[in-house]
Amino acid sequence: MNHPADAAGPRRERSQIPAFLRRLDPPRTWDGRPDYRPPAAFLAAGAAFVLVFTGFYLALYSKLWHRHQHLALAAVFAGAALLSIALYAIVHRLLARFGLYLWQSILASIVLLAVMSSAPDWARSLFPRAYDRYERELGGPGHCLHTTPYNLSRAQTTFADDHPGRMVIDPIAEGLPVLRLNHAVDGGLKHLTPADAAARKILNQYGC
Repeated sequence: MNHPADAAGPRRERSQIPAFLRRLDPPRTWDGRPDYRPPAAFLAAGAAFVLVFTGFYLALYSKLWHRHQHLALAAVFAGAALLSIALYAIVHRLLARFGLYLWQSILASIVLLAVMSSAPDWARSLFPRAYDRYERELGGPGHCLHTTPYNLSRAQTTFADDHPGRMVIDPIAEGLPVLRLNHAVDGGLKHLTPADAAARKILNQYGC
């Protein structure tokens, strides 16, 4: 014959488990089966918001928003929708297999907040400004032009009006040729390249 203390044993053992490690009871379908669609949909909705937020930063830094606003809107919302649908399917399957726990929601919230807070940095890294691209490829620490008169702090930098995307680096020191580079646009994906023979000679001279 079971004693009341024996019946309370599993209950006491369960109560000793931290709340965020306990398995939660999911909603039920009309026939009593566990229904993991609501928690999966809730996570997918949160992910969609973060994806739209990140997508707008990517559209801004890539200049797609400035050039093709309607295309940027379509790309941001379509990308967020497709990724959220895929995430919903994956999460629903995982929850149905492993169950629903509070720690999953905490972990998902941390990941989404981390992605959201780092969205500007990712966008800036993927689509840098022309000056940042120059620092990253040629003039920054450890690069071929960093200790030369073509370091941006030792030169005057302009952009040619007659050649969009052409950066002109004119050293402050007298008697040095001007360095002209193509593909110097904010949000561009192409590497900077010499615009003429003089620029190619300068880059070869410093081992670029």
